Amino acid sequence: MRVIPSLFTLCIGALALTNLIGGCSSADSTAVDRPKADYDAATGRLRRLTFDANQNGHNDAVSVMDGTRIDHIELDTDENGTVDRWEYYGAGRRLVKVGVSRQNDGIIDAFEFYGQGDGDNDIITRIEVSTRRDKRFDRVEFYTSGILARVEEDADGDGRVDKWELYRPVTNRSPGEPPSSVTSVAFDEAHRGTATRRLVFADDGTVQRVEIDPDGDGIVVAQPSGTGAR
Repeated sequence: MRVIPSLFTLCIGALALTNLIGGCSSADSTAVDRPKADYDAATGRLRRLTFDANQNGHNDAVSVMDGTRIDHIELDTDENGTVDRWEYYGAGRRLVKVGVSRQNDGIIDAFEFYGQGDGDNDIITRIEVSTRRDKRFDRVEFYTSGILARVEEDADGDGRVDKWELYRPVTNRSPGEPPSSVTSVAFDEAHRGTATRRLVFADDGTVQRVEIDPDGDGIVVAQPSGTGAR
């Protein structure tokens, strides 16, 4: 979900203003309505635009440019001096993906990918997460109509998916309740590429049963809930 609505439009407005005034001096950089422009000394092409996205008197957004083309926008959403959100736009000024620093320390540890929803709304389709913050994105969340549907994860960090989660939409949910709930979590504990154990959950979130396939032959044995659950 976007932190600052219509940020691309704000950036386009800032770019138009910069073209109108022919660039800004360093003295202009604190003005709310005047972005600070940075040009390449060799080519004269615009490289960066720094501006005040939320119009509170503090510059909190940087548009990384290639001339008049916007590559991406960097945001300091909590205004602590460190970028924590990177927005990438595609054709038609549509939001394509967002890099996120979940610990607000300037390190991207998740990417949110967006597709076109109803009207002009961008809808999330996938999130890739680096759970160890090592630039390896080992958890992928897949969304249907903007609601979490399933997850694939490399839980032990060996480069292979060994954990699968399935979710169901929650109907008539109360305020603050997530829009989906887990239905099953499966684990590959034998490193064979298929699940050896699966936890199946009831609607209330409790473990309903445990299924195991120790031989990998597709024959599933149900065990009492709580046996080997984690």
